[in-house]
Amino acid sequence: MNYCKQRVNRRILITSVAAALLFGAALTHSAGAQERVRGSAVIFPVVFARDSGNETSRKTAIDSVEESLQKGGYSLISRKVAANTWRRLALQMPSGETPANTADIVKFGAALKARYVVSAVFDFHSRSIWVDLGPRTVSSATVDIVITDIAQGKTVYSRENVMARSDEKFDLAKAGADLLVTPLVTIVSGGPKTPHEQRAVQIAVARAMHGWIRADDDDYDHKGL
Repeated sequence: MNYCKQRVNRRILITSVAAALLFGAALTHSAGAQERVRGSAVIFPVVFARDSGNETSRKTAIDSVEESLQKGGYSLISRKVAANTWRRLALQMPSGETPANTADIVKFGAALKARYVVSAVFDFHSRSIWVDLGPRTVSSATVDIVITDIAQGKTVYSRENVMARSDEKFDLAKAGADLLVTPLVTIVSGGPKTPHEQRAVQIAVARAMHGWIRADDDDYDHKGL
């Protein structure tokens, strides 16, 4: 009789412990998920200085910023909705020399109900140089990133003239491999310029965005890359 009672008590204890562990794990997962949800963001306006870059390299530039924001826990407002809203508000598009007006950005973000507006300027430059026995393609990408907090009505993060070259050695792990989803584009030394521009802008965006995306990570190396 006592033996059976002890077995029942043991089963109850084991079941209670297992339930407590599962509940604790669920709470931890929920807390982690909440920490990763940082609000909505929109990437607009985007300027390509000197009308540089082609359709493919420009898409890679915007995609790279979007990937870093998504990996950082932000939900994205679509580019189409952003462009239509900017037009509807009759706001003036910025240029490489004239950045967007902060008041316009705040008005735009409020209309979209965005928490953050991320505006960017990209500048591509490619050239062919002669190395040893043949030509070598080298591209560079320069990035300006400005992030505006709509509730505060001010710029909360800014990186200017962040440059990268397609032929440079880049430690993606050091930059935070989770900032980008798409692997760095593979290039051929004397090949066409488009892959070189794509690789250069991926590196530049990783550099420009890591201070914002990983700002709360105490284990991350925040030194310049």
